[in-house]
Amino acid sequence: MPVPNYLKDIAYCEKTKNKITSFNLKCQCGCFKFDLYESYLDKKEKEICKPYYDALRYSVTGGCFSSCTKDENGILHRWVYFTHNMNGPKEEVFIPPAPAFAHITSYKVKCTECDKEYIIYDSRYHGYYGKFCKEISDDSKNYIPHYRKKNRRDNMPVKICIKVENELNIDEFKRDTDIECSFEDYTEAFTWFVVYTIDNNDKKRKILDFETD
Repeated sequence: MPVPNYLKDIAYCEKTKNKITSFNLKCQCGCFKFDLYESYLDKKEKEICKPYYDALRYSVTGGCFSSCTKDENGILHRWVYFTHNMNGPKEEVFIPPAPAFAHITSYKVKCTECDKEYIIYDSRYHGYYGKFCKEISDDSKNYIPHYRKKNRRDNMPVKICIKVENELNIDEFKRDTDIECSFEDYTEAFTWFVVYTIDNNDKKRKILDFETD
């Protein structure tokens, strides 16, 4: 798995083993130390999302069990059942459309010397699902996330190490997914993303670890 194209200009010390590539980050000014930031929803956005998340939660926990069915037109219906009998009383749950920002997750780093910022992951564009599996609305594209510092206990700037994984090389990827893509796009379709911070004592700590598909 190569270094994702959008990070190649700040990646160094690249190592690949068993389809996992690890690399450290270096600001274009030459600095190795960063602060890490994560996106979050502000109070107003949480209120806007509340009806969507409440309905989604109720569709899972509102009865003894839940299910999904499709009608003859291919429309999905969600049901909650109030007994353990499929033929017993049930209720259809209508889930409103998710706000454009509801499922956006983003992380960035900020150089402690020159204050230059770099997006290291944005769920709209990076990873297999974000790259190839969904249409991005204009509202989602235009949304600017809020960020807050993802603090360590000592609150000190750190070196950043990233690991990405894709179990398929580019030829296998094209064959198995039927996706014809450039090499640059393939590098951004990783399936796993891990971030480590390294402090002044070279102590390495895993701070992010998630699947992207």
